Amino acid sequence: MLNKVYTSYFYQIRFFKPYMVPLSTAVWDPKWFHNFNGQETTFIDKNGVLNGCRFEAIHPDETCVDLCRGRENCQSKNPSQCQFLVNYGKQLNSLDFNLLIKNLETFLDTVKSGLSLKERAIPIFIVHEAVDNPCSERIVIQRWFNENGIYCKELPYPLSQNYDKIF
Repeated sequence: MLNKVYTSYFYQIRFFKPYMVPLSTAVWDPKWFHNFNGQETTFIDKNGVLNGCRFEAIHPDETCVDLCRGRENCQSKNPSQCQFLVNYGKQLNSLDFNLLIKNLETFLDTVKSGLSLKERAIPIFIVHEAVDNPCSERIVIQRWFNENGIYCKELPYPLSQNYDKIF
């Protein structure tokens, strides 16, 4: 049973281990995340990490379009009042959380067997913004998972050499 998930950002994927599965929550990903072949492309990078997986169920939907103008151009200057983040939270709360987790667990089992991993595959939800940016979907994602009984926080850096200490 899945009981822990993490958030991180695209830059950090270069430090991931093969059992860490980056799942993009972005509307558009960096081209390198798909090996420069379009958003439907997945590949194994030089560290043995599966890249290119998109967790489309929690991508910001049409209610969030054009609401974020970036930290420098933010109208409210307060993430708790950001209409993008408010709408994104409503979107996540409208999902069938249990079905989503069931589908995620099935996917992670497939990844574990497909990559012949010894460890359990750990989902890490990826956003664009670095951890020091308070105006990020990561806060909404973390709150949503935690409120639904699954531990979620930012993946700690630097990564521990001991798998069990993190996961």
